[in-house]
Amino acid sequence: MGVYTFSQDNLIIPLNLAGATAGTAAEMDSFNMRGYDQATVIFTQSASVAGNNVLTMETGASNSADTSDATFHYRWGSATVGASNSDKLTADATASTLTMTATTYQGKMLVIELHADELPKSGETVYSWVTPDIDGTATKGFISGIAILSKPRYAKAVMPTAVS
Repeated sequence: MGVYTFSQDNLIIPLNLAGATAGTAAEMDSFNMRGYDQATVIFTQSASVAGNNVLTMETGASNSADTSDATFHYRWGSATVGASNSDKLTADATASTLTMTATTYQGKMLVIELHADELPKSGETVYSWVTPDIDGTATKGFISGIAILSKPRYAKAVMPTAVS
């Protein structure tokens, strides 16, 4: 049996944090799901977030395209990160636009899941590029994120990039 590493079976993508502060709209880095069946995007908001942000997962046929918003599954932690039970997630829900109210998401982890077979498409063109978009309407705070692409269609010891 070989050495098992999570990073060889999954592609881990740090999302661009530039502009991911309150009051500033932030399109994070796009990633391409073409070679993967699933994406899990994990966001954390600072405990100081005030006001609401609106999250959409924009999709398109090319990097940073915003052709159609994807419907995604989401769950969030039931306690502030670092507190007891912060890893206990709420029941699965779906949305194409999620208002991240400060009183609900402040200091908590939000988990977004996308399945490649559920991405929007036009004819035979699947909009495989995904761009997390946060509208920046919160008045205070910071949000960060990381994407994990899993279930690769053609696994390799070192997976090719899914960002450009």
